[in-house]
Amino acid sequence: MIGILTNNSFLKILDVEDYFPKNVDEEWKIYKTFDEIYEDRDKINIILSSGRLDEEKIKDFKNLKWVFSYTTGVDKYPLDSLKEMGVVLTNTKGVQAKSISEQVLGVMISFSRNLFRAYQNKVERKYEKYPMDELYNKRLLIVGMGSIGRELARRAKAFDIFIAGVRNHVDGPSPENFDEVYPTSELKEHFPGFDYIVSILPSTERTRGLYNYNMFKSMDKKTIFMNVGRGDAVIEDDLIRALEEGEIRGAYLDVFQNEPLSSSSDLWDFDNLVITPHIAGPTPFYFERAMVLFQRNLEEFRKNKKLSNIISYEERY
Repeated sequence: MIGILTNNSFLKILDVEDYFPKNVDEEWKIYKTFDEIYEDRDKINIILSSGRLDEEKIKDFKNLKWVFSYTTGVDKYPLDSLKEMGVVLTNTKGVQAKSISEQVLGVMISFSRNLFRAYQNKVERKYEKYPMDELYNKRLLIVGMGSIGRELARRAKAFDIFIAGVRNHVDGPSPENFDEVYPTSELKEHFPGFDYIVSILPSTERTRGLYNYNMFKSMDKKTIFMNVGRGDAVIEDDLIRALEEGEIRGAYLDVFQNEPLSSSSDLWDFDNLVITPHIAGPTPFYFERAMVLFQRNLEEFRKNKKLSNIISYEERY
């Protein structure tokens, strides 16, 4: 039996039932809370969720074989428990590559064309000319060269931008659309000279708190820093300090250390900081693509074959 758990706001944006494949032969049921799905724990062998699984109670699902995550990030899952149970965890890697890369480019254009000034002038009913720039010949550093990073590079190349990437292993020639590739170990020394730096990193022991004040200070004062990966990669107090001291030109955050972002956070006070509530990824197309991936994996699951997008419990992504 397939259990669809909708106990997260991510899945409440759209009606999951509208996107679930209609030709699935297995019995399936939608649950609004973990307590509800827990009542059917002996029947469930597949769970579709977005990370809200009880770490201890999940161990009572004796027939659970596979958890399909609607999200790419899996840091909120009870990974140790699932590993101990021998459950396969897969995610939606690649599904949100188009939407997030489009979001990042939209923010880059907004900074380049000074659209924030246009919005403010409209509010103030002020007809006033102001300076603008171009993306042409700018330099973009993409930290995290997974499916989102590669799609962002593909699209950004159309603006005649110099594009560099950062990843753990640097072997062979640079992938398509990347002019240069640097190892993660050299991240800080390559920050200078870039107009835009985009972080698309997962949440791991190595990435948490990665972007501290010294990291921001090593960037150029012209740099726009953007984070569409995981919120815990950024020490927000250090970003606030960097913005206050003019160490970077501006920033964009779609993810945060604690969500929802508190209304008392000083991050709200900066005119040169764009904030979105962790919505760069989900669109109607997101769920369509996710269900295509789920259905493909379901066919492999029935045949006892290896699934796509399996999470490594050791690497945590």
